[in-house]
Amino acid sequence: MTWTVTVRGVVQGVGFRPFVARQASALSLTGTVRNNGGVVTIVANGSKEAMDALVHRLSCVAPPGAVVADVQVSPAEEGAFDGFSIVSSEDGDRAVPVLPPDLPVCDDCLRELGDPQNRRYRYPLISCVSCGPRYSILKDIPYDRETTAMDAFDMCPACEAEYQGNGRRRHAQTISCPDCGPQVTFTWTDGPKRRTIHRDEAVKQAVQVLKAGGVIAVKGMAGYQLCCSPYDEEAVRRLRKAKSREGKPFAVLYPDMTAIRAHCPVSPAEEELLGSPARPIVLLRKGKDPFCRAVAGESRELGAFLPCTPLQKLLLDECGPLVATSANESGRPMVFEDGNALSMLDRPVDGVLSHDREILTPLDDSVARVIGKKVQLIRRARGYVPLPVTLPVKTKADLLTMGGDLKSCFGLLHEDSLYLSQHLGDLDDERTQTLFEHTLARMERIFRIHPSAVVCDLHPGYQSARLAQALAQKQGIPLLKVQHHHAHAASVMAEHGLSRCIGVAFDGTGYGMDGTVWGGEFLLCEEERMTRMAHLSYLPICGGDQAAKDASLTSLCYHLAAGEECEDERFPLVRRAVEAKINVAAYSSMGRLFDGISARLGLGKRNRYEGECAQALENAATAAKEAGVAPMSLSFPLSKRNGILQIGQAELFSQLGRYSDEGANPGALALGFHEAAAQMVANVCRQIRAETGENKVALCGGVFFNRLLLTECLDRLQADGFSVYRNEKTPVNDGSLALGQAYLGIWMQKKGGG
Repeated sequence: MTWTVTVRGVVQGVGFRPFVARQASALSLTGTVRNNGGVVTIVANGSKEAMDALVHRLSCVAPPGAVVADVQVSPAEEGAFDGFSIVSSEDGDRAVPVLPPDLPVCDDCLRELGDPQNRRYRYPLISCVSCGPRYSILKDIPYDRETTAMDAFDMCPACEAEYQGNGRRRHAQTISCPDCGPQVTFTWTDGPKRRTIHRDEAVKQAVQVLKAGGVIAVKGMAGYQLCCSPYDEEAVRRLRKAKSREGKPFAVLYPDMTAIRAHCPVSPAEEELLGSPARPIVLLRKGKDPFCRAVAGESRELGAFLPCTPLQKLLLDECGPLVATSANESGRPMVFEDGNALSMLDRPVDGVLSHDREILTPLDDSVARVIGKKVQLIRRARGYVPLPVTLPVKTKADLLTMGGDLKSCFGLLHEDSLYLSQHLGDLDDERTQTLFEHTLARMERIFRIHPSAVVCDLHPGYQSARLAQALAQKQGIPLLKVQHHHAHAASVMAEHGLSRCIGVAFDGTGYGMDGTVWGGEFLLCEEERMTRMAHLSYLPICGGDQAAKDASLTSLCYHLAAGEECEDERFPLVRRAVEAKINVAAYSSMGRLFDGISARLGLGKRNRYEGECAQALENAATAAKEAGVAPMSLSFPLSKRNGILQIGQAELFSQLGRYSDEGANPGALALGFHEAAAQMVANVCRQIRAETGENKVALCGGVFFNRLLLTECLDRLQADGFSVYRNEKTPVNDGSLALGQAYLGIWMQKKGGG
């Protein structure tokens, strides 16, 4: 009999067709296999027993990187075949594809890379069906060499033979070698001129520059990175200057797990995450810090990651650990085009190590950590994108969800699959807006998703909301708006299949339903509906966007709200501004409370990067806890106003201030504040449960990046009998908003609203 088999899932770019051919031949089946749009289509001739065995193997023994979601079998018109072959792709099946993310260099390729007898010895772009770039070099589907950036390189006879053969490079679309593939170059400034050398000499020169204390730009799989030795204080300071980054800690790229363990304690879950196909930067607790202070400063965590490209491995084998950070200046989009990379030689960069394989989609390194044996994503990019997030409900029509302005990430929703973009950056930068629009057009084309509605944040001043308005008007489609913190809670609901829960949403700012600034919210969420059950009491804060950067200014506003005097020379100006309501807004923000208390205790007065002062407060609290310091007893008073529970943040600030003035240990106060905040969460959730019967809690928003606060909340809520959920597939910060918007957009469609 002849059968047609359609396989859906991550089945392109992972060696799936060669795998099918091997299995079919072993079962004495004849026929063909091809990429067909976003799926793999098999036509096979043989017995029903052999066909059943093939389907079982396709479902249960997939090659590395493949994820089989569905196998459908149907009888076909009888045919005769001469053996089993891989045939040319078609674009007939219009199913939305599930495309593979970029894959790290595999162990087999690493062995060849280090084998002097192998023809790919020290070839920095070695790859096979199990590893190498995928999404970052994809032009279109189906995934074939001519639809990737590799179409610029004709295979030599040796590579052609491997491509047609039966080894692990059979139909490997990225196959190449030193004779026919992309080549590496190193360019540097020598007096008034630029010099360039090629191939292995380029790598050797780059190593010499790094060992001599230099800073170089290195072309990775999906973007450029700036690299230098983490032991050289001056080199790291020069790298900071090149990146325009003051104090935010840098991540360190390590050659292997042994080197990481020498510097940081690593749990089994953290080791699994470090070695996963995504190869994310993983935030680990620092052991004895071996690096110069300029790498991570006072941070209690170190971002560590393992190489994903053979070029990185060649550098690390010679140099040991390297600081590695995206080559863009802070706040700007990634550098991924060669011309822009070479322009960095005008900054304090000593050389550019590049290659001529084009990057079509820039992807930053993903960032994650493990809390309570569960992954907490901080940035979702290379290694995770473009894999979809599956929702518990399906959309009636395709949706575009815009996310937020910070940590910008949009989503395209088809049925129950949300295809999230990579982390794009902050939309205040015009270049990020351009990248947003370019990436959206590219993803719509590749995934064949054409939205019938747009969902965006409620904030009227968001760039993402303005872009959404323009897109909706241009295409004549509906525009749906959802509240910021409701979207945060909905993102957790979408991940865990919840239709109802208490959403505890803590962050810095979000536009509230009443036009004020929210950020300390307790929401009862049910399908598309949201009821605000409790929040931090409103407090007037002046300075607008400056308040998010200047924690000392925020602290003055808390002094004023608490009825306290302050000797700071700016205090009379703050008083007059608040009284006259000049550039003043009402805040219920947990993020601003963290800033205000950090400044009050002298731990952090200015956020050079997002969350720096809050991090200083957490560091002090954690250090006190580990040292056995007793926390100061603090509490948030609760009262009801207009049926909504009010949480007294000015009163808490006043309590803490009195203890501080009496000379209390800042660490004990910082720890007391964290414990008071966690106990307040438990108390408020208990009251909401008593009123509503709801026992499920979603913890969400960027404040829950705080490991200590999250852990304390989890412990108290679970001890109280609550079922507690948090983001695991999407970031804890605004990178999750597009998912929450998608979930709410589906329910709004179902109810016919907008």
